[in-house]
Amino acid sequence: MSGVASTPGSALRYRPTLEAISRLIEEQQTPTRCCIVGISGFGGSGKTTLAASLGGRVGFPVLGADEFATAAALERSSDWRGIDRERLVHEVIAPTRRGATELTYRSCRDWEHFSSEPVTLSVERGLIIEGVGLFHPSLADAFDLALWLDVDLELATARGIVRDAAAPGSPAEAQWREVWMANEIDFLARFDPIGRADFVISPA
Repeated sequence: MSGVASTPGSALRYRPTLEAISRLIEEQQTPTRCCIVGISGFGGSGKTTLAASLGGRVGFPVLGADEFATAAALERSSDWRGIDRERLVHEVIAPTRRGATELTYRSCRDWEHFSSEPVTLSVERGLIIEGVGLFHPSLADAFDLALWLDVDLELATARGIVRDAAAPGSPAEAQWREVWMANEIDFLARFDPIGRADFVISPA
């Protein structure tokens, strides 16, 4: 969405209703182009929930960037290299931009062995992609509308720990606090994903 957030940090922060966000999405639709919406934010911020709610309202399927995870997702990095953005472009974004309405891509639902299997997704008027590490220079032209879910990192991390039922002092909690939380801080400093967003959504 051009012209909304032209400089880092200039995205509009507001507390919209789902109806208002849906209207933003509808404004980006054209009869000849599939609308791709990106929703990013810190892990545990509620991206998946927001994406599902919006997808239901506007009739778009939702794809999670976690489906493109590799074993590197468990490692420290400053660029969320564990999300295979190159494959996301090759298997989903580029075909959609070429007008494909039936996508087949390899989906990773196994975060123990990181195996993947082919799945098929029907895309017509639009698609919502949600996940960490989306607002990266390699995906600069991927989204017609880029939404950042603005939840404090500490709070988002705490929510993620609860969601994953990570016991205090467990390796799962350490993964969140020592690896993913640190990755978020580095990615934020290095790439300014908030400044790359068209709108920064502040949950009520």
